[in-house]
Amino acid sequence: MRTRNSTTRRIVIAGVVVLFAVVGLFPIYWMVVSALLPTSETLSTSPPLIPSPASLDFGYFADVVSNSELPTWFLNSTLTTLGSVLVSMVVATLAGYSLSRMRGRLQDAASASMLLTRVLPGTLLVIPLFVVFSSLHLLNTLWAIILANCTVIIPFAVWLMKGFFDSIPKELEEAAVIDGCGVFGAFARIVLPLTRPGLAATTAYAFVLAWSDYLFAKTFLQDRDLWTLTLGSASFVGEHAVNWNSLMAVGIIAIIPVAILFLFLEPLLVKGLASGSVKG
Repeated sequence: MRTRNSTTRRIVIAGVVVLFAVVGLFPIYWMVVSALLPTSETLSTSPPLIPSPASLDFGYFADVVSNSELPTWFLNSTLTTLGSVLVSMVVATLAGYSLSRMRGRLQDAASASMLLTRVLPGTLLVIPLFVVFSSLHLLNTLWAIILANCTVIIPFAVWLMKGFFDSIPKELEEAAVIDGCGVFGAFARIVLPLTRPGLAATTAYAFVLAWSDYLFAKTFLQDRDLWTLTLGSASFVGEHAVNWNSLMAVGIIAIIPVAILFLFLEPLLVKGLASGSVKG
């Protein structure tokens, strides 16, 4: 009887997981279908849920690559994202470690302020950043996007990294220092390897936030050759019509780097997201 109940429970859990997976992946599936179907079928009142292979046309992907600045937009997004992630992770790792190990009222207030700044909408930062970048002659440059992304990523990333560092006992570092490793050596050889799951989770968060940025790119970039992928995809939405095939094709291409990142970091992500809430 107990075995039968256990089997039934597993079947129910598996069914719920499959249902959520189908619901979650359906938008991506429909993006692929919309990118491959002719516009007449995409805009019809009853588009086919499972189209026939004969009606699919992969030429839309080739067309959007060859007849638009998509390669340039993709390169710009890659450069700004990698720059934002690199700067943010260096600052967040060092700041999170210092806030974790140097306890006091000032550090606690700094930690709370880091989390508080995360709830502020990005629209509040646009005008001050625009004034600063204008005075520094950084408008219409990729550096403006990198620095703007860092202002949004760093506060929450610092708070995340502090939680991961809190879960590591200080005794490990003290023992390493006694053995002659030194403070920086203990940090590099002991603490950082133990926080790999946390680094992976925070890096994934920073990457997604920087890769999906639209607000800062729309505000600070004017030249079409400097557009990022999110800003370039919006150009397929016209005043009176929308090029759905090209828009969906660009959307699918934009998803690929994020999917690759999560597949690469998947062994560490689950462990990192779970261990971040554990305090040592």
